[in-house]
Amino acid sequence: MKTRYLILIFLVISRISYSQNIRQQKMDLPDGAKLTYQTINNELNGIYSIEKDGLIVLRGNYVSGKRVGNWYLFNKDKTLFARYNYDAKKLISLDTKMLALATINVKSGNDDINSKASVSFPLLSLEQYFPLVTRLAESIVPFNDIYKLEQNPVTITAKVDDKGNAEYFVNYEIKGKNHEYKIKVDKEPFFIDWVVSSYEGKTYPSEFVIKTKLVPPSQEGTHRRINWL
Repeated sequence: MKTRYLILIFLVISRISYSQNIRQQKMDLPDGAKLTYQTINNELNGIYSIEKDGLIVLRGNYVSGKRVGNWYLFNKDKTLFARYNYDAKKLISLDTKMLALATINVKSGNDDINSKASVSFPLLSLEQYFPLVTRLAESIVPFNDIYKLEQNPVTITAKVDDKGNAEYFVNYEIKGKNHEYKIKVDKEPFFIDWVVSSYEGKTYPSEFVIKTKLVPPSQEGTHRRINWL
């Protein structure tokens, strides 16, 4: 009798799982990190995490396609870069020292507000953000330009609007001529969420600017263009 009940329970669980089509999936990111996520009927549900070099650098949860609860972002030394609570829409903690790696410009149109507003930043460890957008920039900038740049840095700017939508651009100069290319960073189910600049309850657009160096293919051996469409 006990065996029958166990078989029945197993069949019920199997049917529920089958009918809901629960799947755990993985995705390789341009910086070599691996995204692991779960879907139910092709909708994000459950744990969502990013691992790089054997360490978890991001961890959170989805329910019915929406981020919920606390999301944790980690530095390479396993310290916490940021913790953000999506239920309360509130930043719980932030490693402000890491933000010194970027230049953040609030674009309110008012110098006083610009100086007083909170800064925008990605809900992604900056130690992952830098190599990820750099690899994507290398995939879009012409090879000849990368060779000509030698050791000169390029600028990668995330233009973040007052709702948290971001567009990404790589800029550099060769022989006095400026070049700009748009970078595609988000690719479902991976996207970078942003904490938006704000002051006295109102949000404002901003620019999040970093400087980095592009590596020519010959210096990486296995370096290839990234198909991130």
